[in-house]
Amino acid sequence: MTPPRAVDVARWLWVAGALLSAVRSFLVLADRQGLRDQVRQVDPSLTMQQIEAAVNGEIILGVLFSAAVVALYVLVANKMRAGRAWARVLLTFFGVIFVVLGGLGLIGLADGLATAQGLSVDPVEVALSAVGLVVDVAALVAMWLRPSNDYFRASSVRFAMPPRQEQFPR
Repeated sequence: MTPPRAVDVARWLWVAGALLSAVRSFLVLADRQGLRDQVRQVDPSLTMQQIEAAVNGEIILGVLFSAAVVALYVLVANKMRAGRAWARVLLTFFGVIFVVLGGLGLIGLADGLATAQGLSVDPVEVALSAVGLVVDVAALVAMWLRPSNDYFRASSVRFAMPPRQEQFPR
């Protein structure tokens, strides 16, 4: 059974959202001086060599984590495209959480909460966050349009009752 266009669009939007998230992570990890400052704030008694080791570890773990998240999103988005209802529910669960948290974050930025807390705000990160929020909302909507619902309903019947095979083939 071929998925409707809305399901295909939702899959690509989820993949794009994961890639946007990875780009945001890479931008943060590319700021070595910022990472050094964070490590120094946590423990001012560290030597420069220890700070560099911590920063290198943070970068390696950040890249590995981002790659794993993108891979998981691609896997679950492909399962969703294949008609698996659990994948649609999982993407919906995380999508709603990310939309709510992203919306609250952008409201906090607009309200000046980040600046009041002494946090620096990178305009590129804010723009990527806003684009990611729009992508997540579009993916959620596309997954729950009528053609998508019909597709998942038909797929659930197909997965629940696979074609019957003869017990003793001749």
